Amino acid sequence: MSTHQWTKEQLRRQVKNAIYRVFDAAKNRDFGVLAAMHYPDEELFSKFDDSSPYKRQSLKQALMHEELTYSNITDFNYKIEELKIELLGESVALATFHLETGGLFVNDYRFEGSPARSKARVSMVFLWKEDETTDFSALIDRPVPPQWVIVHEHFSRFPEERPQPERKRKASSA
Repeated sequence: MSTHQWTKEQLRRQVKNAIYRVFDAAKNRDFGVLAAMHYPDEELFSKFDDSSPYKRQSLKQALMHEELTYSNITDFNYKIEELKIELLGESVALATFHLETGGLFVNDYRFEGSPARSKARVSMVFLWKEDETTDFSALIDRPVPPQWVIVHEHFSRFPEERPQPERKRKASSA
C-alpha cells in the first residue's frame, strides 16, 4: 500500500516523466535504465509489440527485443502526442498516446542502413514500486528508488494511410 501524499496532478506528472525516461533511455541506449523502468516480475509483466514476434512477451523477451531493436537504430528520435494519463488509484496508472519514432536501421552485416519510421498507438499500465531493490540494480550500479514502472505495454501501428482516389464529378446539365 502506498504512503505518499502527492496530488493527482503530481502523480500524472510523475507518470509522464517515466514515459519520457523510457524513450530517452532507448535513445541513449541505456539498457540498464530501460530495464529498471519495467516491473521486474516475469509472471506479472507483459507486452504486445507492433513488430515481430506478434505474441505476448514476457519481461525477458521484451527487454531482449528492445535491446536488439534500439542497438541497431542510429539517430533514434521520438515524438509523443495526445498523451492521456488516468489514475486508477494511488499506485496504478494507465497512459495512452500516439508515438512517432524515427532513425536509421543499420545492418552491420551488409554495411547499409535504411530509414526506420513508425507511428503507433500505445497503452502502458504503470505500477508504483515502493521497494528500493530491483533485479536490475546491477545493470545501473545503484539501487532503484521508488518509482512508476511499466507492468504492461501494448503497441499498435497505425494502418497505412493510402490516398483516396479522386472521384469524377458529374457535369451538371443546365
